[in-house]
Amino acid sequence: MAPTYFFDVSDILSYVRTESSISGIQRVSLALIKRIAEQAGPENIMISFWTPDNHYIALPASHLTDMSDFDTDRLSHMFFGSKARLMEQTAPTLGRYRLRPLKYWVYSLVRHFKAAIGDEAHFSKKGSSIAEWKSYHAGRRNHTVTPLPPQPKGQLVDDLARPGDQVVVLGAVFGLSKLAKELERLKNDKQVDVTIFVHDLIPILAQEYMHGGFSHKFDSWLKSSTNYCTNYVANSCHTRGDLQSYLEEQGTPRPVKVVPLAQQFHRPEKAEGGALSDQARQILDHPFVLVVGTLEDRKNLLRLAIAWQHLCADETITTPRLIFAGKQNWQSPDFTDFIRRTKSLDGMIEIVNRPSDIELAALYNGCLFTAMVSLYEGWGLPIGESLSMGKTAVVAKSTSMPEVGGDLVEYCDPLNVESIATACKTLIVDATRRKALEEHIARAKLRTWDDVAEEFMQALR
Repeated sequence: MAPTYFFDVSDILSYVRTESSISGIQRVSLALIKRIAEQAGPENIMISFWTPDNHYIALPASHLTDMSDFDTDRLSHMFFGSKARLMEQTAPTLGRYRLRPLKYWVYSLVRHFKAAIGDEAHFSKKGSSIAEWKSYHAGRRNHTVTPLPPQPKGQLVDDLARPGDQVVVLGAVFGLSKLAKELERLKNDKQVDVTIFVHDLIPILAQEYMHGGFSHKFDSWLKSSTNYCTNYVANSCHTRGDLQSYLEEQGTPRPVKVVPLAQQFHRPEKAEGGALSDQARQILDHPFVLVVGTLEDRKNLLRLAIAWQHLCADETITTPRLIFAGKQNWQSPDFTDFIRRTKSLDGMIEIVNRPSDIELAALYNGCLFTAMVSLYEGWGLPIGESLSMGKTAVVAKSTSMPEVGGDLVEYCDPLNVESIATACKTLIVDATRRKALEEHIARAKLRTWDDVAEEFMQALR
């Protein structure tokens, strides 16, 4: 009898508690589960997750694979039922409180007060505006909400699992100590194999970019994972090296397989004209270079901004605008201070907060090239996404990023502002070089999520 694979999505449950859009690791998890279910057939593919009331539950993978895109409402409903406020019932800036009714009410009162006194800065810091706040509340008066079907009822993994089945942990579950104990019990009592897909060791090897005890939690989880993990898989050769070194230092060496991620961007279905924000439309009217990813210090934002300042001072070139598209997760005070002091480099830098996939596709299509000059990455999804959209990039020649960019991009030293500026200037002024790289990209066989899914299942067997 074929084994059943339980793909753990506990991190997605934690994510949709407070977020309305998808992040890199969650994007990887959803893409993999969908492709694996398509290739292997849905019969033996389940999703599993640790619930808020401390049960390990499984559902058929179809609850995820039937979604064409990341659907916050459907996921929240699947995990939390009627406790989750629908996104269309959630006011701008209050998404993180959808499952906390008291906090939602309190912060709603705060926002109403700030709007009444005209405190635009309060809303701007949260990626919104007074106009958006008032527009939402004006539109609610005659709005009818479409109810969702009943919450799906899952079964305990313990009741379903048989010897030889596998639990596959795709995301970051290091804050769930009770889940770790349950996985250890399933291994010992049910002879269930446990595979962990490791995306990076940044919380351990680059602790200076982490906050709030993040590094300690990750380190404790990775150490304890050797008690139950039978199979480690890494997303790049660089991550494999980091993981193997870490396990050897802990006195628990293990073999680590590698399944590189995709060089592919999920193109959303063609949307109606109103899908692009006014901000995105205005950006597309002028030449720009695109930077995609969470706005955090590890992304080397300040050095890139200073490099752009140098380019703007170079009178021999016409410098395009620099567009950052992402969300703010960790503090980046030096970059924030630079933006404030220079007035966004006199308008040459702009931030698109939490762009939709439709907006992101338009920005990829419209940019001259992209840039990813991070100090540390486990893979580098935006590099591959850029390539799949036919655009080359300026990429840091460090950690895993050359594995993604290959010979299709322009490299720089991420610790050297002049190196970053020189690489960017090359692609700005040398249209022949840029076109040659784009033609090379068009001929290249880029990795797809189907490739990743096929290799991942081979790694599990």
